[in-house]
Amino acid sequence: MSEKKCPVLDIAKVNNAHGHAEAYAEVRAGGPVARSEDLGGYWALLGYSQVREAANDTGRLCSGLGSTIPALGMTFRPIPVEVDPPEHRNYRRILVPELRPDRVADWEELTRRKADEAIDTFIESGKGDLNAISRYMPPAVIAAILGVPDDGPTMVELTDDINRAATRNDAEGKKNANIALMRFVEKIVTEAEQDQDRADLLTMIANAEIDGVPIGHDKAMAMTITVVVAGQETTVNGIGGALWRLGAHQDVKKRLLEDPSLISTAVEESLRLDSPVQMMGRTATADFELEGVPISKGDRVGLVWGAANLDPAKFENPEKFDIDRPSNPHVAFGHGIHRCIGEHLARLEMRVAIEQVLARMPDFELDGEIEIGTNIPLNRGPKAIPVKFTPGPRVYAA
Repeated sequence: MSEKKCPVLDIAKVNNAHGHAEAYAEVRAGGPVARSEDLGGYWALLGYSQVREAANDTGRLCSGLGSTIPALGMTFRPIPVEVDPPEHRNYRRILVPELRPDRVADWEELTRRKADEAIDTFIESGKGDLNAISRYMPPAVIAAILGVPDDGPTMVELTDDINRAATRNDAEGKKNANIALMRFVEKIVTEAEQDQDRADLLTMIANAEIDGVPIGHDKAMAMTITVVVAGQETTVNGIGGALWRLGAHQDVKKRLLEDPSLISTAVEESLRLDSPVQMMGRTATADFELEGVPISKGDRVGLVWGAANLDPAKFENPEKFDIDRPSNPHVAFGHGIHRCIGEHLARLEMRVAIEQVLARMPDFELDGEIEIGTNIPLNRGPKAIPVKFTPGPRVYAA
């Protein structure tokens, strides 16, 4: 520990309660670098400029020793999220073309259908939980993109199990969760390798090459792990956070109904205010100082995206849900070489979810208290979003 006294961050407490902007501000008042002895112990960067600078400092802060705090301890390092330069670029280039905005747009019809299927489960009753949409749509969409359309629920279950075990430091649970995830990924990658008639993201990964050399089965599995876990979990919280904010801010909802072009702006403001992924981890590769705080080689360092997005030095009145911000350069999708590859898909899913809710239940309002909390303390989102509205008809037959 440093001799310099640092503020203390309890990120689990922050992300299981309302008032996170004020909570981060209280910690940040003691300095932009905080300390936590939870989750194995780590340093936490809270300021916007400090987080961005650290994300770019891939020499002193690597991802290859774990991108989460605590590390998930997977059998395979997820690729490319836990690969450092220069190899990182080669693997990222494999995924980027399939997740560009123009390619993602091809999935809008499916995304809208999945949103409507979820809404159909409660639209006739005049009340429901909007998290039914956020929990159903992203896993269903990414499963379809991968080419395993029936496996969305399995992906959710496996991701939840491995996250819970890692957060609880449950060695036996981590082992079992890893085995289950590896069996699933082994199965779907092998099937993709053997079926040459398929044309989906999983088949593309399974047959990928770098400089003319196949990446091989193990690397394909490691890349698939990234898509399976990251491709659905964080968007669940992103959609939930956005729908909750609209229910809590009826004035903003009214403006979106009158001018749907503002929906994308509301998506960005929701991402800033309630960043689905609040923190990602790095590991120090050498001894150095961060804002006067000595960091030792091997120390874990958390880049707290959620706190950076609430830094008053960058965002005026950061605690407010304000769709009229003249500028919103948030870091909800990260920053630097490890910026989220799936950000365009996440934006599409959030926009479509809002569009369908506004189209089918325009008068919805919150119908109960909102409790904050997700399966791990590094994420943020509402546990449920109870609402009431004028009942409507199903789109698809029961």
